Amino acid sequence: MALMRLSRLAVLIPIFFLISGSLNSSLQADPAKVIWDATRNTSPETVEELKALQEQIKQITTTTTRSTVGLLVGMGAGSGVIVSEDGLVLTAAHVIGKPGQRVMVILSDGTRVKAKSLGSNAKVDSGMVRIIDPPPADAKWPGAKDGKWPMVELGKSAQLKKGQWVLSLGHHGGPRQERPPPLRVGRFENYNAGDVTLRSDCTLVGGDSGGPLFDLKGKLVGIHSKIGMFINYNMHVPIDSFQDDWDKLLKSEEIGKATAELGAVLDLEEETPTVSDVTKDSPADKAGMVEGDIITKFNGEKVHTRDDLKDLLLQSKPNDRVILEVQRDGKTVKLTVRLGRKATKSKD
Repeated sequence: MALMRLSRLAVLIPIFFLISGSLNSSLQADPAKVIWDATRNTSPETVEELKALQEQIKQITTTTTRSTVGLLVGMGAGSGVIVSEDGLVLTAAHVIGKPGQRVMVILSDGTRVKAKSLGSNAKVDSGMVRIIDPPPADAKWPGAKDGKWPMVELGKSAQLKKGQWVLSLGHHGGPRQERPPPLRVGRFENYNAGDVTLRSDCTLVGGDSGGPLFDLKGKLVGIHSKIGMFINYNMHVPIDSFQDDWDKLLKSEEIGKATAELGAVLDLEEETPTVSDVTKDSPADKAGMVEGDIITKFNGEKVHTRDDLKDLLLQSKPNDRVILEVQRDGKTVKLTVRLGRKATKSKD
């Protein structure tokens, strides 16, 4: 997996420097010469078109970055995006778990504000959070003094064209005080079976889950859900799915089956599902899991990444009996686990 991630970086780094580094000085010449069509689904064919693509990305970066947030829920972390002036945040269901939980929202400048989880749909991996604190007194965005949060507009995921350029933001590895959410450029690939998820080749890393996918108009078209085994197999919840469930999510309803819980905290610095802590009296604790265990199989199915494990847990039910294989001190250990149900913290 380390080699796979390095190969992803090898693809990403030259693109990054080409778009955001080496052309910066040449943009001074005539940035308005060519206008990039935000719905275009082909590659730039000239240097001028490449400059125009970069300029289009730059135009939407301030708003999209400012609205992208980190989320701390219990001992887990993920990402989200603000979509209303009164502080609604969209994210992934597997990031927030059940309604009513305390959530800490990390703004792009590192400021922390309180929030709570609202509804979720485990079937499509969509979730909603409400910020309950007012904007910070020193906030600089328009409307902040009137209590308004920076927000992005919702797009139409069904209108995406294969090959259309998109932007991914998120807090990979968890939010960091000194680092705003990194931006990655990619293209929309296709919808998966049943139009449940859309796929892009925007690089995703652990911690990006719940973060936003934008079109080049700066409109939100998806929420990061699962990291694929290959660079062009990263999955996102279509924004249209959120709109279908909007009222239920606002009412803090749980749609789909209850979420199963293992009770193991995974190391965000490791791509493999490496246990950094085990919650006392949790299913993992009762089964004998310990810090440092690397989960490799779930009921006989190989587990390569942390998102693989999250996906398998989403497919499971509370009280399911599962056999886990872990690597411990160079040896394979089998654990029998009776999965629990994610706990609810209902007080703000």
